[in-house]
Amino acid sequence: MNRIDDPRAVFYFRHQTLIEEWAALGSSAAQLAHSFLCSCADDIAELASDLSPDAHVHKYLEGDWPKVLVLSPGWRELSAGGLVRVGIGIQWNKSNRLNFTTSPGCANTGVWVDNDLDGGKELSKKLRVAFAEVGLIKAHKLAISPWWPAYRYEMATGEYWDDLAPYRAQLVKSVRFFWREFEPRIRDVLAG
Repeated sequence: MNRIDDPRAVFYFRHQTLIEEWAALGSSAAQLAHSFLCSCADDIAELASDLSPDAHVHKYLEGDWPKVLVLSPGWRELSAGGLVRVGIGIQWNKSNRLNFTTSPGCANTGVWVDNDLDGGKELSKKLRVAFAEVGLIKAHKLAISPWWPAYRYEMATGEYWDDLAPYRAQLVKSVRFFWREFEPRIRDVLAG
């Protein structure tokens, strides 16, 4: 072999130094995204007080999967030391891939269930069925998973880096939406 004919490889070799320099920015950019998302906790706490006098906020801003959840009374597992069973809020993966505009690297909002608690998997399944029965998942084009019986990725648009206020408002608005649409169904499933 005396020649590289792959145009993508040639492009990479020609610009390798610059490409690697830019790729190294990913870690610091991800840290900025994490700091911004952590700062949304106060906005979500303020929202919780507007949603219900009984609502309160659970903040877990450490580890690989930070989250800020709005809870209603009875959404904690008292036998497990008060751990959260279900909540409505925001979560993100604190990794070097964390960003504002592409899924699954950006934050998501929705209904979260702790599958590690006793009965968590069953609760998640019951919630997915309850949400589907009333058409919420399909009507709002939401995704589902065992940990998130209803969720969507929240992607920033435009030149968001110049003003993150619209993205912050988008996140809060989405948590409000999930509360209004899903809290009554969660309450029914937990009561049943």
